[in-house]
Amino acid sequence: DPHRWLAETKWLCEEVKERESKEKKLRCYLRQSREQLKHFAQIKESEHQSLFKQIKKQEQLLEEVRREKR
Repeated sequence: DPHRWLAETKWLCEEVKERESKEKKLRCYLRQSREQLKHFAQIKESEHQSLFKQIKKQEQLLEEVRREKR
């Protein structure tokens, strides 16, 4: 039956379009999530570097205090 075949073909086309749309949205979401993760990793690394610098400064100050005590 050509009418049934045509209806099924149209339905399948709509299904494919819908799935492609969902896939596109998921890829976009994945890309955004990766970008956020990269951004947060950069922030964390920056915080680690800042804390390391603070520790170095405190170590230097502590060494200066020790020298002054002698």
